[in-house]
Amino acid sequence: MNWRALEVSTEEAPPTLEEPELGGFELKKLSGKHKQVCALLAQGVDRATIASLVDFTPEYITMLAKEPLCKQYIMDMNEVAGMQLSAMFSKSVEVISDAMDNGNITEKLKGARLQLEATHRIGAADPNPAPTQTTDDRLERLASRLIDLLARNTPKEPIEGFSEIVVPDNSLQLPLF
Repeated sequence: MNWRALEVSTEEAPPTLEEPELGGFELKKLSGKHKQVCALLAQGVDRATIASLVDFTPEYITMLAKEPLCKQYIMDMNEVAGMQLSAMFSKSVEVISDAMDNGNITEKLKGARLQLEATHRIGAADPNPAPTQTTDDRLERLASRLIDLLARNTPKEPIEGFSEIVVPDNSLQLPLF
C-alpha cells in the first residue's frame, strides 16, 4: 500500500476549533496530523489503520472525515492528482507509437489503455452521470406506466353464453373430474 501521506510534516500546531450555532465543533485549521489523516483517507486506508498510525481514535478519524475543511483538502488533493493524470496523456501516445513501431508490447499497451480510460479519452461514458430527471419526474413516469399496464390487463366483459363438450360417437368417453 502506498503510504505517501506519512511524508507529510507532523509538526503539531494546535487545531483551531470554533463552536457553530447548532452545537458541536467545526475545525478551522488543519494541523500536519490532520493533513496526514486526509491523505490516508484519500488513499482509501481504513479508519482503524489511520487511527493507529497517527495516534487518534477511529471515532475522531470519522469526525475529521466529515469536517468541511478536511473534505475540501481531500478534494484539492484529488484535483492535483487529476491534473497529473491528464498530463500523462503524451506518455501514453508515445507508448502507443512505440508499440506500433516496434511490435507487440502488451504491458505498455495495457498501461496506456488504463491511462486513456482514466482520463476519459477512450472507453465508456461517465459511469456516474448526473441524473436527468428528478425523483418526482421518475415517479410520475412510473405511475403513468403502471396505469397503462393495468388498463391493458383489465379483464374484458364476460361473453354471455354457455359451453359444452362435444364428443364424437365413435370415441371412448372418459369421466371428467
